[in-house]
Amino acid sequence: MFLSNLFIFNFFLIFVIFVLNYKYRYSISKKLKIIDIPDNKRKLHKNATPLNGAFWFLFLLLLFLLESFLFEDFINDQFRLIIISSILIFIVGFIDDRKSINANLRLILYFVIFYFVISFDKIFQLKIIYFESLNIELKTYTFATFFSAFCITAFINSINLADGINALANTIIAVIFLLIFLKFDISNLSLIILLFFLILNIFVIYKGKYFLGDSGSLSISAFVGLTIIYYYNSKYSGINVNIFNAEDIFVLMAFPGLDMIRVFFERFIRGKNPFHPTREHLHHLLLKKHSLQTTLIIYIGFAFIPSISNFILQDMFYTTYNLFSCIILYIVLLKYSRRRSYKIR
Repeated sequence: MFLSNLFIFNFFLIFVIFVLNYKYRYSISKKLKIIDIPDNKRKLHKNATPLNGAFWFLFLLLLFLLESFLFEDFINDQFRLIIISSILIFIVGFIDDRKSINANLRLILYFVIFYFVISFDKIFQLKIIYFESLNIELKTYTFATFFSAFCITAFINSINLADGINALANTIIAVIFLLIFLKFDISNLSLIILLFFLILNIFVIYKGKYFLGDSGSLSISAFVGLTIIYYYNSKYSGINVNIFNAEDIFVLMAFPGLDMIRVFFERFIRGKNPFHPTREHLHHLLLKKHSLQTTLIIYIGFAFIPSISNFILQDMFYTTYNLFSCIILYIVLLKYSRRRSYKIR
C-alpha cells in the first residue's frame, strides 16, 4: 500500500515538473545558456530551440535517489548505481550543451564514469557473452569491467548520434526500454513512471518545442543501457537455459549501432575526423527524401520489427533470423536513402 501511494505521489510530482519544464523552457534555457541556434549547415531547424528536454528526467533521478535512501524497499543497490551514473553523465552532457566539450574528451569522460561505476558491482560486468545462434560463451575474464564500460560508452554515443532529427533518439530509447520493461519487470512502478514520460516526451520533441540535448540523450540512454546489462546478468543461467542473449541485445541496438560504425569508418577512410558531427547518418539521408513524420516511421519500423518479432517468438531460429534481418534491413534502407530523389513535403 505504501509503495502504491508513493507511486501516485511521484507520478503527479514529476508530471508537474514536466509541465513546468515545458512551459518555462525558454526562460530556463536562456538562464542556463543552453539554447540551440540554427546555423544552416549542420543545425537546420528553423528557430532557436531550448535544450532542456530532459530536465524532468534529472528531477526524476534525484527524486528516486533520495527516496532510495529514505525508504528501504524502494529500489535496490544496483538501480541506485544506475541512477548515480546517469546523473553523472547528465552533468557532462549539460556542460557540453553549454560549452561544447571536445569530442574525444567527452568519450573519455563517459568511459571513466562507467568504468568506476561498473567496478562497484559485478552485476554490471559482462563476464560472459552468450551467443545462442552459435551456442557458445565468450568470456571476458579480467577485461570484463573495461569491456562493459566500452559497450555502454559505444551505446550512448550511438543514441546521441541518432539525436539529429526531432524525436528520433527519444523514440529509439522509449521503444528499447518498453521491450525490456515488458520482458523483465512489468510490475516495477518506478519504471512505469519513467516509461510514461519518455513516451509523452516524444510528442513534445517531435513538435520542436525543445530538444533532449546531450544531457538528455546521453543520460537516458545510459540509464537504459545499464538496465539492459543488469537484466542480462540477472537472468543469465548458462547455456540453453537463459532467456536473454547477445543476439537479443544486438537486435535491440542494431540500427543506431550499425549506423555509428558505418559513418565512423567512412569518415576515417576519407581522412575526416570520425568523432566530429556530421549529417551523413541514415536519418539525415532519409530526411532528404521524406518528411520528418515519414522518416521517423520508416526508421523506427525498419529498426524494431525484428526486435518485436524476436521478443514475441523466443526461439533460436527466430533469434538468428532476426539478427541477420537487422543487418539486411539496414543495408537495404541505406541503399534506398542514397538513391537520388526529391524530398516529399
